[in-house]
Amino acid sequence: MTGNKTRLIEAYLSNNHRFVKTDPLYRKVSLLNALLSIMLLNCSVFVVVDIFFFKMYTAAAINAAAVVFALAALLYFRKTNRYEPVAKVSVIILLMCLAAFFRVTQNQHYGFVWLFVFPPIAYFLLNRITARLVTGLFAAYMLYFVLTGARAWGPAAFGAPSIFNIAGAALCLVFMIAYYESSREDVWEELNAAILLLDESRKDLRLILDSSAEAIFGIDEEGKCTFCNRSSLEMLGYRDESELLGKNMHSLIHHTRSDGRPFYPEDCRILQSFRDSVVARADDEVFRRADGTSFAVEYFSYPKIKNGKTIGAVVTFMDISERKQKEKEILYLSYYDMLTGLQNRRCFEDNRARMDVPGNLPLSVIFADINGLKLTNDLFGHSAGDELIRRSSRILQEVSRPEDLVVRFGGDEFVLLLPKTDGERAEKILGLVRARFADVQAEAIVCSISLGLDTKKHSEQSLDDVMARAENAMYRDKALHHKSGNGEMIDIIIGTLHERNADEKRHSAAAAALCAQLGAVLNLAETEIRKANRAGYLHDIGKIVLDEAILRKDTLTDEEYEKLKQHPAVGYRILGLFNDTLDLAEYVYSHHERWDGTGYPRGLRGAQIPLLSRVIAIAETYERVLNKSALPLQEQRATALDVIRGGAGTQFDPQIAESFVQMMERENISI
Repeated sequence: MTGNKTRLIEAYLSNNHRFVKTDPLYRKVSLLNALLSIMLLNCSVFVVVDIFFFKMYTAAAINAAAVVFALAALLYFRKTNRYEPVAKVSVIILLMCLAAFFRVTQNQHYGFVWLFVFPPIAYFLLNRITARLVTGLFAAYMLYFVLTGARAWGPAAFGAPSIFNIAGAALCLVFMIAYYESSREDVWEELNAAILLLDESRKDLRLILDSSAEAIFGIDEEGKCTFCNRSSLEMLGYRDESELLGKNMHSLIHHTRSDGRPFYPEDCRILQSFRDSVVARADDEVFRRADGTSFAVEYFSYPKIKNGKTIGAVVTFMDISERKQKEKEILYLSYYDMLTGLQNRRCFEDNRARMDVPGNLPLSVIFADINGLKLTNDLFGHSAGDELIRRSSRILQEVSRPEDLVVRFGGDEFVLLLPKTDGERAEKILGLVRARFADVQAEAIVCSISLGLDTKKHSEQSLDDVMARAENAMYRDKALHHKSGNGEMIDIIIGTLHERNADEKRHSAAAAALCAQLGAVLNLAETEIRKANRAGYLHDIGKIVLDEAILRKDTLTDEEYEKLKQHPAVGYRILGLFNDTLDLAEYVYSHHERWDGTGYPRGLRGAQIPLLSRVIAIAETYERVLNKSALPLQEQRATALDVIRGGAGTQFDPQIAESFVQMMERENISI
């Protein structure tokens, strides 16, 4: 309970802890709150006493005014925390209380002893000048009061009131002396603590300096080292601070430029920073180590100013050798293609003026675009596509001369600038490029290149126009190649798959024949039967992206099976790239869907599955089962047909499955 009261009193005196003990005004605020509260209570009591007991209405009026001032000051102070105006008001209130008190008591009962309470309170609460002024004015008033009333005064009576006055004033003085002494001791404790803290701060500052990864040293007016941290020693290759202290830092570490030329002091930005009192920065210079080697450095030099005069500088620096190397690499990559090492488009645009000069006429331009890059990336990943780009760039570099410029203009586009090369010579180079590309293959994709050519013959011709005509010629060549190469590309891909695995070739041919026969049994149109045959032959084309080991295994791991399940989607992408096979893509995509909706890749159900996909599913399953066992042919056929019957209504369309079984039994097909 006592502890709660103490905390409440402390909160009240410190304005609800808004002034803490470390605040310089904390002790004054506590006294100020206590004084205002006492004056508020004391003056309120004496208003009543002055009116009803002494009939001294002037004193009562003064006390009443003091009550109003004290309450207003107390509320204002607690709301605003503005100490200075409230301290002045509190001293005025104290003056009013004393004036009213002396007016009542005159010289009776030793009332004047309360005079000695005012000066210490005024000096504690106010600044020295204000306290002197207020105390002087109060003393003048009291002198006037004594002189004007002395004739009417008699000897002061000594009794209980006298003892009360003497004891009360003495206790107040003792309290103020004790408060002064307590404050002085607290201040000394804080001062000693501050001295210890300063000493610790110096040690901490040194620790911070030595812990910093950034190197720091200071110089005086003569450019001599005044301090340095551990990072400075390590970067500069010195063992101890004494090797740098007092040495001229420019002469020691900053005397030479990066190219070996002398670096004179008048050009040194560190010394200019000192001379001009400005912050200086540089990241294009070097510092020298103790062993004479140099390193790229970024530094800041901050002038050290005291009393308006620059007395030295503080220099912070970092070794940026690695950063400079990275910047060179970035600059290289911004002008050169990382994959091929050729100039990129930005470099070409910045430097083509060097080639577009009259001395290089006739200037031929060849635009080249790799065919099959997107298909290679889609099917075999970007690593295979990157290798195709590298091989293409090597071919273009090999057929070009040292003075020719070969540029990777975009993802699959290249530009060749051929100075002093007429159209006839450029056509020969064009033919050489085509011949070299005839043997280029990425995985199962036989790649080719589309080419376009134009020649600048006269200075008045625009190189942009020449390049535009060459690019248009390349696009025309690409369109012709795309139109003529669709079917060939599909045949090459499926042929590559069959070369890798003879079982896949047999399976494709057998499944195609069964699809055509089943299509005829189902009374499909002739065009649909041809589609069924072609789709049956190509249904596993997506397996081109699988490792050969997976194709040869009978039992697959979960991971291998997940890879195998991707082949319908891959086949869909391949067939969808070419006009000749676009109409077959959907059938190949859905040939592993099941009638009950548990198939892949989309989980289609029943009639949602395209008709020809349902035909392929039955034909290819029958063929796989037929050729997996080592039983006699008739038993193999019986087993395969049992699988089709068993899957009717779950894996297969039941009507198509029934038609297939009837077809195989009726015609005794040996496939």
